[in-house]
Amino acid sequence: MFDNRETGASMIQTKRLDPASFGSFGHVARRGEGLTRSIRAGEVVLTRSPACFPHDHTACDHSLDFYEVQPASAPFRAVQAEQHPNSAQMFVPMRARAYLVLVWEGDPRDGAPAHAFVAGPEDVVIYNPGQWHHGIVALGAPALFASTMWRTRGGVDVEFAPLDAPLAVDLADHLP
Repeated sequence: MFDNRETGASMIQTKRLDPASFGSFGHVARRGEGLTRSIRAGEVVLTRSPACFPHDHTACDHSLDFYEVQPASAPFRAVQAEQHPNSAQMFVPMRARAYLVLVWEGDPRDGAPAHAFVAGPEDVVIYNPGQWHHGIVALGAPALFASTMWRTRGGVDVEFAPLDAPLAVDLADHLP
């Protein structure tokens, strides 16, 4: 991370999303990564992903949401983070060229470092319960995502935290 003196925002570089580098924040699921087998007389290859979808006992209603996301423009600046304390949250790209996955190692209000990953259309991202992250950001073209998580009946499923200073993400290599 370095300081962008012009804007006063910290700027971080992106790296390609991969299961190993994202492992402490959640899980990256892809076809072919897990137990695979041929079914229906060889017409289908089934991958049983090792991904798990943890949640606590208060999150008992499974939800499915759709996000239609306009592409980000440069420079991109994050101004808030969010977390879902009771459930993992999964994003499945239905139509996406690329997207930004921005996470913090801890609570951003305490100055936790951020990490920026660029995911492709084949990457399913599952955030761990309580993982601080930015909302989904499309890169290069409008995108459509399905998202699923477990919700509590009391409606306390998300916590938002404004950032003390905007966090700029270097997207120069990812935008047209």
